[in-house]
Amino acid sequence: MTGQSSRNKIAWEEKAYQFWVQSTGIPERAATDMLDDPRRWVRRHLPVLGDVKDQEILHPLGSNGRKGIPLAILGAKVTIIDISEENRRYALDVARAAGVDIEYIAADYGAYEDPSRDGSYDVAYMEGGILHYFADLGGMFRTTRRMLRSGGRLVLDDFHPYRKLASDFPTGGDYFDTGFHEAPVAYADLLKGVDPNTMPRCLLRYWTIGETVTAIASAGLQIEEMTEVAREASPKVPSSFILLARNP
Repeated sequence: MTGQSSRNKIAWEEKAYQFWVQSTGIPERAATDMLDDPRRWVRRHLPVLGDVKDQEILHPLGSNGRKGIPLAILGAKVTIIDISEENRRYALDVARAAGVDIEYIAADYGAYEDPSRDGSYDVAYMEGGILHYFADLGGMFRTTRRMLRSGGRLVLDDFHPYRKLASDFPTGGDYFDTGFHEAPVAYADLLKGVDPNTMPRCLLRYWTIGETVTAIASAGLQIEEMTEVAREASPKVPSSFILLARNP
């Protein structure tokens, strides 16, 4: 495990279960919400995921299962690989309450190796803004390609690097910054009754579009489409991008 991964594991295991209960509900409540309308939870990506029934879906950094469990309810066979044991515990509690099976591996996906899984998955589904957790983007996408079947697809939805231009962003407005930066864990400011200054911090690397596209192509994945998505509050500025690629 790299120094970056070790830092991020510590951060994401600090009161994460507590936060998911606060934000998503106790497992039984979250399960009920997902069972009532599983499509609502993955509505942004269903148009590109298509019919997920019986699909083997790899979901790196799948967090608390908020996407993986609804996909399992819709009939997919879901494997989450995420560094946080707290995330794993919450996701498995919700899946159990929902009466569905997911496989959840608590591991550093950036360094993950299991030859028995090579060529096992129809889809690698990455969403929610995860690229900044990786120090070696090329290695991560090589791992992803190795685990996809021939013809398998990458569905990637991530934050748009345009945000690097913001003067108050850790990069200080430098789009081409290549450094690592400390930042609060995503929920640090949202936990009730907890001083965010006492929370451990993540170590992040903010990639450019060019670095991301090059890492995917260099891994041998064939890029098919990339769509940039505008911010709702500022439609002239990009918020995220969705990239689709295929393992030939």
